[in-house]
Amino acid sequence: MIDADLTTGPISGHFRRVAWPAAMGMLFATLYNVVDTFYAGYFGTQAQAGQTVGFQAFFILVAVGFGLGSAMSALVGNAKGRKAASEAKGLVAQGISFAVLAVMAMIAIGLSLGSSLIAIVSEAGAYRDAGQDYFNWLPLALPAFILAYACNGVLQAHGDTVSMQRALMVAFFANIGLNPLLMYGIPGVVSGLGFNGIALATAVSQSGVALFLLHKVFGRSVMDDVTISDFRPNFTTYKTIAAQAFPAGFALLVTFASGFIVQFALKAYGPDALAAYGISLRVEQIFLLPALGITAALVPIAAQNYGAGHNDRVREAFRRCWGLGVIATGLAFPFLWFGGGYATAFFSSDPDVIAAVCVVFES
Repeated sequence: MIDADLTTGPISGHFRRVAWPAAMGMLFATLYNVVDTFYAGYFGTQAQAGQTVGFQAFFILVAVGFGLGSAMSALVGNAKGRKAASEAKGLVAQGISFAVLAVMAMIAIGLSLGSSLIAIVSEAGAYRDAGQDYFNWLPLALPAFILAYACNGVLQAHGDTVSMQRALMVAFFANIGLNPLLMYGIPGVVSGLGFNGIALATAVSQSGVALFLLHKVFGRSVMDDVTISDFRPNFTTYKTIAAQAFPAGFALLVTFASGFIVQFALKAYGPDALAAYGISLRVEQIFLLPALGITAALVPIAAQNYGAGHNDRVREAFRRCWGLGVIATGLAFPFLWFGGGYATAFFSSDPDVIAAVCVVFES
């Protein structure tokens, strides 16, 4: 079981060990979404447009999980750097209970506001109906996403990005099989759910990811003496977690909110434009999300070293992360500019959609 001390040894070596699995995990997370978009194409442009608006609304709710993962990585990593094992145990337990409460809150918000969010960025018709139906199934996946983010933050704090990488790789291959199974069912045995089967496949496969990561967290020595009382809400600790989670969560929320603004502007142009926007995001993420995996490695390295008082190593880690990020995005540019249109043909045969994606990548 990986439990790295990131306060000693070359920073470059830590980045290779921590950033590479994180980047590969992000790549498979992107390919996972690519699979969903590919299968949505079997139901036409209307379904792909509906998937775009439904998934965007869903991920506004998931932003709290992203922030929580960042908070757990920073806080637990800092405690580990200070060799404060008891404090680390308390933070892990409180982070998991915080995640459970966040799940309940986000499900309540999703059920009450989901329809309104989708109505804002779509026009009445087939693709809005598809987006609403798709979104209605996705709250089943909220516990998995938010708990997985929280657990991954704990594992990252210990230098373990391999567990999430493996979980996402398995989820990707499982998704390839689950999508057609749940879309079309088994003839003569059970009927399929059609387009909505894609959403249920997401809930099933991501639940597997969350269970695996929970198993990894509870298998760590930091949880050896944990008791039920450690999970009871401690509002002082909750306040600390929330304060650390807010910046990262809010940044992602702004990103998805900006996507909502784009969708609001595009809805007047019909489902072809919305489908093109969704596909372009998937293609773009193939290259940009691995770059985010590199930045994810910065948090545990910086947290442990800051906790240990090694501020010079924190600055070195930041400079290295910045340089790797610039290189990764620079390598992505020529493909997106020159090859984005060709990649679109994998998802849609609609010439209007392909032409619109080309405009996105060349603007």
